[in-house]
Amino acid sequence: MCAAALAGVAAPATDANASIVTFSTPISIPPTFEGVYINLLTGANNVVPSLVPGWDFGPWGTSTLNFFWPINPTGTSGGVGGATYTDLAPGAVVSSASTFLQSAQGSATGAFQAAGTHTLGFRFFNESTSAVNYGYLRLTTTGPLGFPARVDGWSFENTGGAIAVGDTAAVPEPSTIALVALSALALGATNLRKLRRQRKLAS
Repeated sequence: MCAAALAGVAAPATDANASIVTFSTPISIPPTFEGVYINLLTGANNVVPSLVPGWDFGPWGTSTLNFFWPINPTGTSGGVGGATYTDLAPGAVVSSASTFLQSAQGSATGAFQAAGTHTLGFRFFNESTSAVNYGYLRLTTTGPLGFPARVDGWSFENTGGAIAVGDTAAVPEPSTIALVALSALALGATNLRKLRRQRKLAS
């Protein structure tokens, strides 16, 4: 019974906005022509594109940080921007109404080359749903040209809806998880004692 209670605790947490998916494992961006290829849907990444089927984003650069996007399906990928990519502020909305850029030139990533943590809005083709999804990712870069650089994580809305910078999938705090686990153990132990008493009375 205790094991069953704990199994319930280990189940994935859901929230009121369960359509938002969040990845938070950092990915280093090598300062090379290949850079790194990232599948925004699954989190898979590698410096070899053939090892990341369906990749959606490829930050790269031999000296200056650049962004690279797949060209197929047409019009389903890119980063928020106009003439250059935009470093989004908290609360900025990424949606089908946003303007997207696909430039792979270092001149377009100027806002992301200065030292600091930056936010890039994006869209990508979701192979599981055939919908275009909208999201944002955070990059930490180093001036003056962006390297060393890493992707800190990203979030996207997986139904094709809009997302605001700062919206993420809810994850319980460690203290909350611990309290729930302890409550489950206590409840399981109490039920086990009751069951044993019932068996003794019945015998």
